[in-house]
Amino acid sequence: MISRGLALVTACALLLIGARPQSASNTSSPPQHNSSAQEHEDRSFYLGTPVAHPEDLSGLWEAPDGHGGAIGIHLVLDTTIPVEATTLAGTRQSWLGLTLGLYHRSGAEFQLGDEKRFSDSLRGGSVRYENDRLILHARGYDLDLHRIDGDRWSGRFHREDIDSAAVTLARPTTQPSSKATWFLGTWKSMSGSQTTCLHIAEASPAAFLAWSDSLSTKGSANYPPQLPKPPYSWEHYGDLVKVHSTESGSLSVELSAYSPICCSPPFLAVSADNGKAMKADWPGGANQAPHKSRWTKMPGNTCITPAP
Repeated sequence: MISRGLALVTACALLLIGARPQSASNTSSPPQHNSSAQEHEDRSFYLGTPVAHPEDLSGLWEAPDGHGGAIGIHLVLDTTIPVEATTLAGTRQSWLGLTLGLYHRSGAEFQLGDEKRFSDSLRGGSVRYENDRLILHARGYDLDLHRIDGDRWSGRFHREDIDSAAVTLARPTTQPSSKATWFLGTWKSMSGSQTTCLHIAEASPAAFLAWSDSLSTKGSANYPPQLPKPPYSWEHYGDLVKVHSTESGSLSVELSAYSPICCSPPFLAVSADNGKAMKADWPGGANQAPHKSRWTKMPGNTCITPAP
């Protein structure tokens, strides 16, 4: 997945022409010579639809594969808000696009190639999400899942040689089971108009999964006179993150760990304020100066809260 900064430029341009970013997974489509036709085929079926709770349609759901790994779905949801908005709380978000990854991980950690991605556009594979039903039909891949109680999906899952007509995919637990898993849950960090929301879950003992949301509100940002404001603020939910618990009890976190674009920024975090916060130490590296940050533990699965 491309970095947020680069993708924002691309997405802004696409919205101006009524399109959304093309799914990178759809490499088998023939080249399009008519630009307007290509824009149409890259556009989400649900562009502009109101989104009430984007965190509920992003991240990971999975089931054991019976061999020490797991099968599951990974949802990445992009939305927009008016560029003049100064807060996400109470602000209507509009659907920009949904990316669906069908994955099979053989171990505790994701590896590149574990998932195959599709999107809710003609060229992206025609993923459909309507009335709590998620549907995909492509060569070697089929999905027909219904949202059920308990933040689960139930139905058919077909990924290459795995084909189950009755699978139940559940959200990995985000509730700490001991002091050693103090970091499970949802964490919020802010820098100016940017907010990073980190969701950390436990898939099995000593195996942890995580995803992040990159949120922005441009209404309070200052732009040089020669640079126009973007047409909207872009919200991005569900990027995969690498997390590891260290022997000392701290947490190693690598945001954008699966991005093909250099470089993912790692940091080490320790618990603070009796588990209500964590302090992060970011070492210097490529495209990153050494610095510190603070993360606040959120009571639910969202970082969108009214201003105090």
